[in-house]
Amino acid sequence: MKKKLALLLYRYFPYGGLQKDFLGISKELVARGHIVKVYTRSWEGDIPENIDVVETGEKGLSNYSKNKNYVSEVMKSLKNFMPDIVFGFNKMPGLDLYFAADTCFAKQSLTKNSMQRFTRRFKQSMAFEEEVFSVSSKSRIFLLNEKQSQDFQDFYSTQHERLTIIPPGIEKNWIDQESINIHELLNIPRNEKIILFVGSDFSRKGLDRAIFGMSYLSEHNISATLLVIGDDSKEPYKKIIKEHSLENKVIFLGPRKDVASFMKSSHLLVHPAREEAAGNIIIEALVSGLPSLISAEVGFSGEVLKYESGIVVTGNFTQEKFNTLLEENISDVKLSSVKERIKPLANDNYFYSRFSFIADYIEREF
Repeated sequence: MKKKLALLLYRYFPYGGLQKDFLGISKELVARGHIVKVYTRSWEGDIPENIDVVETGEKGLSNYSKNKNYVSEVMKSLKNFMPDIVFGFNKMPGLDLYFAADTCFAKQSLTKNSMQRFTRRFKQSMAFEEEVFSVSSKSRIFLLNEKQSQDFQDFYSTQHERLTIIPPGIEKNWIDQESINIHELLNIPRNEKIILFVGSDFSRKGLDRAIFGMSYLSEHNISATLLVIGDDSKEPYKKIIKEHSLENKVIFLGPRKDVASFMKSSHLLVHPAREEAAGNIIIEALVSGLPSLISAEVGFSGEVLKYESGIVVTGNFTQEKFNTLLEENISDVKLSSVKERIKPLANDNYFYSRFSFIADYIEREF
């Protein structure tokens, strides 16, 4: 039966992990004949066919006020659209379904400056999270992994039957992308190992940690170049790079559409994130046959351990631990062993089933 869905997202822009999931789910629902209307504060890039996009609520000087206005305006608009399902991709009131792409704010707040508790943004974030996860809420929730599920249950005692852990959602054409000759393309000496960093929030995803790791390799005469793909400012990192004489060892490539090709052609992915609910790039690397070195804070660290697709910096992160593991696992022998082990995973349909799984759930449960 055809359904009307309102999809709610604060901002859409190409290349973001949440945005990729949102778009993939939207396209799957439209392909099945459902009516999809998107409400967002702002939309960057092309709008897919048969998806109606309404930009609303982009008023206010702060994210707090913009989010407040957005929720208020969307709830008014929904009275006219009258959807069967309100499906949110950010935490907010009034959701039938929520796609939990981020971490538990209540848990993360314990590690922040206590003074932030008095800000309007903090209070709003806590209130919106409680609207979705509290035992009095009716929202059903899609989660990315067991670690994330446990965090929310620990803080909100969310009923287990409202929580559904979903499979990964890599685009099926990912494995069809061709590998490239990175050394020739970027004029890098042939003996250099290519280390890849992918992410559009450099600080949260630990770019500084990756750069310090490059410094350690350089000090130990291990030839490697770090390629940084992502949409964020490189200015804060130039000082670190200059201080450690890494000007020729760290290359910023900006956001790119050919990440799959770089993954197929690099030696190692590093993702030493400070906070990461899941980390789709871990699965992208896995199906690309690319070994990874990641922090335990990454939600998909369990997948790395399960499939032995790389190394996890266990326990509390220290730069010394990361550096040592980087040196140990960048050898040809270690890399070849992992690549050989994960090679068959490229053809495992499980890694491409997120969008169809969610559409099946919606058609079955609503």
